[in-house]
Amino acid sequence: MSSEDNKQVVARFVEVCQNRHDLGFADEIFHPDFANHYAPEGRPIAADRDGPAAGFQSFYGQLLEGFPDATMEINEQLAERDLVATRKTFRGTHRGELWGHPASGNKVEWEFIDIFRVRDGKLIEHWTSMDIAALRRQLEPSAADRSAPSGSTDSA
Repeated sequence: MSSEDNKQVVARFVEVCQNRHDLGFADEIFHPDFANHYAPEGRPIAADRDGPAAGFQSFYGQLLEGFPDATMEINEQLAERDLVATRKTFRGTHRGELWGHPASGNKVEWEFIDIFRVRDGKLIEHWTSMDIAALRRQLEPSAADRSAPSGSTDSA
């Protein structure tokens, strides 16, 4: 496959799995020998006996519980040989509990970089650089919310 074809494979994954929230499609687009080298906050995602896509489905499924309106924008893609690097922006409204953070209603934007290796039109390896702490900070109540006394009313 050409580099452009490989970019299209990754773009299709982003559109179907991450924008349409069809996590089941990952079972089709992940190669049977898929290896995920991403370790969120230093904790590797365990290889799962439920199939190569299960780790992604679990992680992104958690994000969708916190952000049911999540979207992913591809800002840039670079490809060489069988590797595709994608700079993406995740956007959503924090409407559900995520990682111990109750719904805040905050709108978030979270940029990160993914690198996929593509083989036979499927995703076979993955690396990423994402700042989970930056996302966690956006889940906290805003400074204005923290400074307002509970139950106060405006007297304007």
